[in-house]
Amino acid sequence: MVKLTSFKNLFLILIIILITSASLYFVNHGLSQLGSITNNSTIGQNFTELDYAKKILISAKEIYLNATEENKSWMYLIYEPYSNFSKEFILNAMFINSSAVAIGHTLYKYIILHVHYENFDFTPQKIQDNGITVELLPSPSSVTYTGGKAYHYLITHGNKTYNITLFSIGFIEASYYLTASTQKIGNLYVVQIAITRKLYNTAYIGELWLVLIRP
Repeated sequence: MVKLTSFKNLFLILIIILITSASLYFVNHGLSQLGSITNNSTIGQNFTELDYAKKILISAKEIYLNATEENKSWMYLIYEPYSNFSKEFILNAMFINSSAVAIGHTLYKYIILHVHYENFDFTPQKIQDNGITVELLPSPSSVTYTGGKAYHYLITHGNKTYNITLFSIGFIEASYYLTASTQKIGNLYVVQIAITRKLYNTAYIGELWLVLIRP
């Protein structure tokens, strides 16, 4: 009888140990999975405007190369008169750091004016860098632009100040997978690039605007 009781007690102890071990396994395994999910959910949250600028430039290059290789010129719109510079930038620009970009063998200083990509938007009111000061002016309330929005900038470099207007026209940008334009003002180049992953839907548009200057 004593042996039977001891056996029962030993059996109960073994069951308790197994239950405890299983509970610890599932708790630890669950926490491990939760940790993985949490870490994955933070990916991309620390991207800067330069990171998104690189993404847009990579997409623009892919779109342009695919369109030209397949003879599908309807996929892109590159405005004159500086279309060659726009194409050169799309195909050969490489961001060196937060202040320099190489286009082929030529090095430029640059300032990013605007980046829009998915839920990220960067449109500062004033920037001072690389010897350039850029200020975004308030749009006149009495002026409207059908189908788009105007951005008025004062750009100061050296002892010269330029007043330029850039347009974001959603229905045009959504009509092509890639649109690009360049304005040359003095020795400055103002480049605008827009891409979209889905035609005729402005929710998929990505935009990059920047000022370039040769040192």
